[in-house]
Amino acid sequence: MGERVFVKKGFNADAVNEFIAACAADGINLRAMQIYKHGEPAVKVCMAPYRFDMPMHLYSLSKSFTSAAVGVCCDMGLLTPDTVVSELMPERMPEEMSEAARGIRLRDLLSMQSGHEECKLYKMRWADDAVKAFFEQPLTCGPGTKFAYNTGATCVCAACVEKATGMKPVDFLYEKLFSKLGIKKPRWRETGDGSCLGGTGLYLSSDDITKFGLMLANGGVWNGERILSEEYIRLATSKHSQDVNNGSPDWVAGYGFQFWLNSRGGFRGDGAFGQLLLVFPERGTVMSYMGEVGNMAAEMLHIYSLLDKLESGDGDAAALEKTAETFYLPAKSEPFGGDVLYEVGENGIGLQKIRLYGENLLHCVLYTDYGVHEFVCGGGDYILNHLVLRNLNPNIGFLDPDTGSLERVSVFAAYEKSENGWLITLRHADTCHVQRWYFGGGKLRIKVFVGDLPEREFTLAEIKEEQ
Repeated sequence: MGERVFVKKGFNADAVNEFIAACAADGINLRAMQIYKHGEPAVKVCMAPYRFDMPMHLYSLSKSFTSAAVGVCCDMGLLTPDTVVSELMPERMPEEMSEAARGIRLRDLLSMQSGHEECKLYKMRWADDAVKAFFEQPLTCGPGTKFAYNTGATCVCAACVEKATGMKPVDFLYEKLFSKLGIKKPRWRETGDGSCLGGTGLYLSSDDITKFGLMLANGGVWNGERILSEEYIRLATSKHSQDVNNGSPDWVAGYGFQFWLNSRGGFRGDGAFGQLLLVFPERGTVMSYMGEVGNMAAEMLHIYSLLDKLESGDGDAAALEKTAETFYLPAKSEPFGGDVLYEVGENGIGLQKIRLYGENLLHCVLYTDYGVHEFVCGGGDYILNHLVLRNLNPNIGFLDPDTGSLERVSVFAAYEKSENGWLITLRHADTCHVQRWYFGGGKLRIKVFVGDLPEREFTLAEIKEEQ
């Protein structure tokens, strides 16, 4: 089998192929999946142009790694679940706060029971002090009494780790976990004041999260070395709270310490748009899934169906390899064969002109208030580019409002002839997002198919030469 597909003898490649197709029919698109049984690889599938070792934004799957950091601190005697946050970090507390807020414990944050009615990260993201901003928000119930999903609470958990260790959480976890699992030091995004986001913002690959899951399934031991205590893993993956209002079986089954409980046993970490790490101890199964997902409840149902029939014969591995190579393969396009420069109408995001040129490859040049940025599109395949897409970069809305960022993003780009002009598809490599740019009829229309970004339309006027 090729580098994109591995199916162990006795595991059904046809079932995997059917799973990919059934998911796609529900708008659930796989990028990379790995299934291990009793510590050994059973199925690995990675869809071109992606790779198993390609880091991608995990969104809320980041939370489970923050939990692990807290767990290592607990094992070292630096923290306990009953640590009172205001006593640990008195210098980061507001001058006035309620007695209830003053009594918030680490376990209240870990179990999403801080006492707030909603996520408070948007109040913290660009605050002068993220922790102080969290504690300035009014409570609507007593800490430890009611579940409310709150990525801001995880950010405070990460701040507790930093306070207890004197190290950034990413540095602490690199020393205590990542390096031991053979994971390169990852990127972990921060708030405006330099606090680790904790509950989002971590970039890891399919290989990386699979190793993390295998370590958890093995009771916290990796290659004979203890990374995390069995006691903390049991605590973190036990039910401490419940999201009673969600309605989906896998989101009402219970919540631990930054891990969800599965409706059919075991536990998981999960992130927006379908990034999953699932551990089923009773099945001896660890599964990672990275993809482009609009309906995570349907995703879980498809996963259960796959696991139920996975060990039912060998199937056609060659057909699965073909699926992995061609699933995202763009249509072969006729050559662009031209050179055209457009002036962009008033848009408010600093986009001035766009140039399209090339023969078999299509070059797209963006002239902006913040410089000139060019990317290259394949005509029948994807080409990896690194560029700035200020205000054109999908994210998760108010929780991660970085569309105005000037940082470079990685995208696979391809073009094809469309009915009224040309279509460019950008498949983001470092996030799960996909966007399509439609050129035609004197307009550019940008639609995001995975992720949050308002649909944009720009007026284009062809000009003969750069002005």
